[in-house]
Amino acid sequence: MRPTGVAFFDVDETLLSVRTLESFLLYYLKLVPTMISPERLRELAGQVVTLERSEFNRLYYGVWAGQPVEQVREAGRAWFAENRERPGFYRPNVLERLRAHQQDGAHVVLVSGSFAPPLEPLAAELGVDALYCTELEVGADGRYTGVISAAMIGDDKRTAVGEYLAGPGEGARSWGYGDHASDLPLLERVESAVVVGSDPAMLELAGERGWPVLPVDEPLAPRA
Repeated sequence: MRPTGVAFFDVDETLLSVRTLESFLLYYLKLVPTMISPERLRELAGQVVTLERSEFNRLYYGVWAGQPVEQVREAGRAWFAENRERPGFYRPNVLERLRAHQQDGAHVVLVSGSFAPPLEPLAAELGVDALYCTELEVGADGRYTGVISAAMIGDDKRTAVGEYLAGPGEGARSWGYGDHASDLPLLERVESAVVVGSDPAMLELAGERGWPVLPVDEPLAPRA
């Protein structure tokens, strides 16, 4: 049966108030503190606001080189179990929209530049129909190599949306939710775009294009 529509959601600071890349790394470092030096961690924290997102992601995922995939996935499940209980983890108004789409018979698809370990348990809890995220190369030893095998940022998101709308969502109405300029390719690919939050550039664009805005009604959740 074809869905009544397809709603595509960015995750970090759109559906969730946390940045999963940062939050999950800090959580994992409690388990494996030797993974990265404090100096490199501080350097990486500064780069998140100075580098273009695709370049930052390349550096960020390089940090995971050598980590056992199954160990990281197990940590992702533990991270989610702990954080989902924190007040403000979900953006309440965005989660309400997601549930409304599901109740109306629409498919829900998560599209994120983050990677599987922190996202898969989220997708399972929400019962979404698909998850598109960054994929990392895995070596023959079952450890991450630190190399991105498939990115999911910018135009990658447009491609993912188009792929889904050409497949399970063919002919269905489409919505998109995002908070940042890197989500624009996703928002421009759907019929009904919704800007989440208060990014000045995004608010200006929403005004120009007549896109509705969902204000952020909860502060960022505490870091894990």
